[in-house]
Amino acid sequence: KLASCKMVYTPHSNLKKTFDMASGAVTYHTTKLCRYKRCDRDRQRVRELEKTKSADMDVNYYEEMKANERRIIERKKRQRKAAQEGGGDDGLYDPLQEDIRATQRKATRQGDDESGLDSGLAAFEGLSFAPVAQAATNTGGADDGLDSVAEPEDPQWVQEEQSRALEPSDDVRFLRERGYPAKEAAVACNSTKSRILALRKLCNLDYADSSPSEIPEEVTMARQEEKEVLLAMFGDDETATFGDMDNENSLDVVLPITAYEPPDRYEEPPPLMLEVYVDNDIAPMYPNEPPVLAFVGGGFSEESLKELADRVRAEAAENATEEPGEPQIFNLLTFVGEAAEQIVEEETARLEAEKKKQLEEQKAAAAKEREAEAETRYKDPALMGSAAFANDAERRAYAKDVVAAGGHGKVCGGGDGTKKKASRKKYDTGVSDQSLINDLFG
Repeated sequence: KLASCKMVYTPHSNLKKTFDMASGAVTYHTTKLCRYKRCDRDRQRVRELEKTKSADMDVNYYEEMKANERRIIERKKRQRKAAQEGGGDDGLYDPLQEDIRATQRKATRQGDDESGLDSGLAAFEGLSFAPVAQAATNTGGADDGLDSVAEPEDPQWVQEEQSRALEPSDDVRFLRERGYPAKEAAVACNSTKSRILALRKLCNLDYADSSPSEIPEEVTMARQEEKEVLLAMFGDDETATFGDMDNENSLDVVLPITAYEPPDRYEEPPPLMLEVYVDNDIAPMYPNEPPVLAFVGGGFSEESLKELADRVRAEAAENATEEPGEPQIFNLLTFVGEAAEQIVEEETARLEAEKKKQLEEQKAAAAKEREAEAETRYKDPALMGSAAFANDAERRAYAKDVVAAGGHGKVCGGGDGTKKKASRKKYDTGVSDQSLINDLFG
């Protein structure tokens, strides 16, 4: 706007800024380091820039984003249709998809088939790294072997999976896999027409009874927008499953919980998956009401899966009450990862406490057994020799008990004020125990 202005050149270390100064205002530590130059307005260049002005610079970025998402979804539909018909892709070069495919190829590539790394990997292909159970041997003292507790051969989720395989009813097996006990699952299946309705009944939530014609338009629009976002995020994920791709109002979906990492004790379980059911009048007013949720996999036991589902369901119900009409699935994915990690931490703490308690019980039993053996030796003179001890540690413990019980001439007061030695019981530990005394006190 000005015809000319003064420009100041100075090193950045000479700039001075304090908290009481206005936004954008600066000063200088010293003006000796400042250099000044006058800059005049170039009217010819200003006129050229004025000619390049355009009236369509007011862009609605939200609409542009939604339009771009719709174009991505339409392109993916065409690609799926072409793949099903055997015609390949649509022939368009997509740099974004090409980068994604290149990254996936790089992640799965293990070498160039010529280096020593490839031959080393090939040598490990036939090996199994599963833990091998070893029989516990006790060749040392009485406390040896107490620091290790026998672990089960298979994780709990493997044992429960084998138990579910014997279940004759597919619907009951479906509900047990999602954390519900067999009796409750059988009762729910007998009183409903489908497994999803049984799952809804077990959720213990009040859902509205509405036909498709009674669903408000804003609910339908919210579902469509949420589905478009989920397709843009998980459309290329092979583990994600969408119920009906051709129906825009369908929102049944199965999504992976990528933020969850199972602990090593689960031994490579299947991925943790979130199942969301809202179609076919299961949750007709979603997102104004919570969806029907279930979890499978992740190495969790049936009890832990139900606990996880209860926590996430409570969070979904609270969100539906406080923010009705807002999409929940993406936010629930983050909450599920945190809740799953919390359940794993609680389980780890419980297992450590049980292991510690078991070790303490084993040590107490071993100590009680040593005391009983010592009492037996004190009462039987034939067992007083060193040959009766199982090992050197037991022999030394016996010698300590004998010395501690001896008294060693304690002095006590008599009735007449004089001091006399307290009487003590004499123990005959045998000739061979003299070496024990020498070892302990020599």
